[in-house]
Amino acid sequence: MRREILANEIELGQPLKSALVDELGFPVADEGTVFQTGDEVALVLQAGRCFWADDMAPLRPDEPSPPWAGGYGLLVGTLLHVKRPGDLERAWVSRLIGFNDDAVFVAWPGLAGTSAEPCDGDLVLVRGFTGTSIHSFSARVRATSRTPFPYWMLTDISHVDAREMRGSIRVPVRLVGRMSRVDGADAPQTVLITDLSTGGVSVSTANDALTAPGLQVRLAFTLRTGGIKSAFSLEGWTRQDPNAGAAAPYHSVGVAFDGYGEREALLLRSFVHEQLLESATMRPAKLAKD
Repeated sequence: MRREILANEIELGQPLKSALVDELGFPVADEGTVFQTGDEVALVLQAGRCFWADDMAPLRPDEPSPPWAGGYGLLVGTLLHVKRPGDLERAWVSRLIGFNDDAVFVAWPGLAGTSAEPCDGDLVLVRGFTGTSIHSFSARVRATSRTPFPYWMLTDISHVDAREMRGSIRVPVRLVGRMSRVDGADAPQTVLITDLSTGGVSVSTANDALTAPGLQVRLAFTLRTGGIKSAFSLEGWTRQDPNAGAAAPYHSVGVAFDGYGEREALLLRSFVHEQLLESATMRPAKLAKD
């Protein structure tokens, strides 16, 4: 049974034997992360609840599959967000599980362990991320079933919007990383990354040893994008960050990345766009009236 982690369960100075995840199963700290002080542990736990990944269902990459032939380019298994028009609450999470010429089949949407409760004929908005574009469309819930597995059948599909993602977009995150001076001065710190873009990050720290602007630092962290975990070790320069605002007794600093390879660029961009999809509020400009 899943149980929230308490601070005294994290052994200081020892690598984590299991990864930490948030309540939705998204990674917070990778297996092997070392917390040296109680302040570092408190920094991470004060940002929200954490659980051992071993207590969660395993997260695996989707198997490759043909794209949906209807012009949307979404793969079976693609993460979807589903909302009713005008609903300002966080979108339900689902996945594309199949389609035919007249209908789309999606896993029964839900959020944080609570299933959505639809009515036949409900108009819903669906959003999916292809890797380079976010596609939105409207549909009606034509049928639902709990057997042989929970799913919805959506019909009356109408394309609403497609947006190609460009630029260095900043997204809020909650990721544990390891930051150190490139020249070896000062001890490495376990830090909390609070937002991220392809150009850099905002970081909260338990002490101020690495927060002076102009320090060349190395930041190691792990991202999961496309269902696959990837380790990063990027160099950059500390700077004042107006977007960072750690509450006392913690400290904030920005890190501007000092270049990286094509692999890192692709993974960072994919991660940022997945986070945009995760947090998106779907408000299409026009919808057909009921």
